[in-house]
Amino acid sequence: MIPALKHSTEDNAENLISLLTSIRESKVLSSSHRENIVIERYTKIKVNCSDDLYRAEEKWIYRFKHPALTGRCTQPGECGFIFKYSDDNYIHVELVTESQYYIDTGVHYHDVISARDMCVYNANALTLPDGTKLDTVGGWKWWWERLLPAGTKHMFKGNYVAYNVSDFMVAKSK
Repeated sequence: MIPALKHSTEDNAENLISLLTSIRESKVLSSSHRENIVIERYTKIKVNCSDDLYRAEEKWIYRFKHPALTGRCTQPGECGFIFKYSDDNYIHVELVTESQYYIDTGVHYHDVISARDMCVYNANALTLPDGTKLDTVGGWKWWWERLLPAGTKHMFKGNYVAYNVSDFMVAKSK
């Protein structure tokens, strides 16, 4: 995000860069991210096919075997989890734990998976008017359109989850 903000036309871009740099350098507010596993969304399934964009509902399916399950899962299909995405004027993303929601998705859920250990984010590719290419995470298209020069091209690259497994790593090392 900081490299993109260096090209921003916003008056407060330097303040944002300073704030983000401080957060990244803080031992309290940031981590080394060595305990995060990045998981790309495998697929999505439209649950309701309404023409009304603000009534959309989708299943976002992620394949992921938590390190605590290594060699211990005997269920059919792949280990993973599903986020229920809905947009009814406000975006909602919810980790689904009910087994019936997983039918016919190819994945099954284990209760070791916890939403409190996750951060959902988007990856984007930006091309500035001068041809500079930037890969960014976070933010929305309208956000980049506001912060960056007019003519910046925006391409959605994917939806990801950063999953923090540090609790498992600490427990394992004891």
